[in-house]
Amino acid sequence: MDRAFDRSLKTLTRSGLLAWPTDTTWGLLARADRPEAVARIYEVKRRPRSKPLQLLVADLETARTLVAPGPWSQRFERLASAFWPGGLTIVAPASPAAPAACVHEGKVGLRLPDDPELRRLLAGVGGYAAATSLNPSGDAPVLQYRDALRYADWVDRIHPGESGGRPASTVVDIQTGRLLREGAIPAAEVARLLEEA
Repeated sequence: MDRAFDRSLKTLTRSGLLAWPTDTTWGLLARADRPEAVARIYEVKRRPRSKPLQLLVADLETARTLVAPGPWSQRFERLASAFWPGGLTIVAPASPAAPAACVHEGKVGLRLPDDPELRRLLAGVGGYAAATSLNPSGDAPVLQYRDALRYADWVDRIHPGESGGRPASTVVDIQTGRLLREGAIPAAEVARLLEEA
């Protein structure tokens, strides 16, 4: 499996697009610090630029560097402690270290995936990568490898394996406290922790 991992790492390192079976659904990844790679995601998915991409992060320390300090910091730490690694995307005010291609209206969406191999891949490209679901915008998520193969002409590589088959991540804005999407983590659990922070 190391050869497969090395090929996937090389794909990202060279600014290619990579289909990866995440802990939730199949994802489409690119180097977030390479605007041309991020632009390819929008192009192949015909995704509106008004819909920002999230950043998958290798570890909590990397995530902390991408979030601007502020009154939301306690919420960030509480939610990350409770639900990471896992199916929660935290939208927070971006620090200057956040890659501009993934900052939208001053904010960045971050998720620490529950997949050690994916986290190792992210560590190999600077600690994070731009990501979205592999499926076209508006279509059902891709859950199985055989279905991911339909998108071979979109990407430079499809990493072998199967996704976790779970719902897409729950998304919460910690500055406003708004739940933007319910997914893998029940909204009530997120709301309870937000109220306590």
